[in-house]
Amino acid sequence: MFTLENVGYEYTPGTSALQNVTLALPQGSFHWLTGPSGAGKTTLFRLLTLDLIPTHGTLTISGTEVTSASRATRSTLRRKIGVVYQDFRLLPHLTVRENVELPLRIQGNGTLTPAQHQAVTDMLAWVGLTDVTDNLAANLSGGEQQRTAIARAVVRQPEVLVADEPTGNVDDAMARRIMHLFTELHKHGTTVILATHDTDLIRRHPFPVIHLNHGYLTAETTLAESPDEPESTSPVTDTEAPSHA
Repeated sequence: MFTLENVGYEYTPGTSALQNVTLALPQGSFHWLTGPSGAGKTTLFRLLTLDLIPTHGTLTISGTEVTSASRATRSTLRRKIGVVYQDFRLLPHLTVRENVELPLRIQGNGTLTPAQHQAVTDMLAWVGLTDVTDNLAANLSGGEQQRTAIARAVVRQPEVLVADEPTGNVDDAMARRIMHLFTELHKHGTTVILATHDTDLIRRHPFPVIHLNHGYLTAETTLAESPDEPESTSPVTDTEAPSHA
C-alpha cells in the first residue's frame, strides 16, 4: 500500500524533519508509529495522508508515485485514506450525524443516497453513538468526540486509516473501546497506522512498531505480549465493523 524509499522532508532548505526513511506498509497491515517529541512523527503522518509531499526520495501509494503525480491523481489517492486527528477537527455547530455525513456530502455534491443515509446510521451504531446522534459536536464528551471523528474517517470505507494519538485524551476504558474499533477495521482488511506515545497500549496490541528519532527511522519491531481482550460490557465490543461494499 505504502512504499517509502529514502524519503526526506525539509520545511526550509537545510532543515530536515525527516531523513532517508525506507519503509513498506503492505495493504491490510497494522503499524504503530512512535518516537519522542520532535522525532518526525507528525511529518511522516502528514506525508502518509498526502498533506505533504516528500522533498527527497519517493513515496508510492497503491502503485502510484506521488511526487510526480498530478493534483487530480493525489486527490483520488486521498479518498482512499481516512484520517483521525488528535484534535478531532469536528465542526462544533453540526450534530454528530452531520459531522459523520460530511465526507459523503462533499463527495456527492451535498446530497446523500438512501444507501449512504443507512451507512451513516450503521456507522453511528457501530461506534456506539446512536443515543447522541442529534447532539451538537460542541456538547460531546472527549470519548464521544473521538468516536465521532473515527466514524467520519471510515464512513467512506477507506483502504487506509491513519490516526494521531487516538487514545491520548480518554481514560483507559474508553481507550480499550477505541482500540477495539481499530482492530475490527484491521480484521476487515483496512490498513491501520496509529501514532502514539503510549507504550502500554502497544504492549497490549503487539503490532509492528515504526520508531522514529531525530527524523530517522531507528527501528521497526514488535513488542511481544498478548493483547488484552475488550471488555464484554462495552456496547461497542458487541458490534462488528460494517462490512465493505
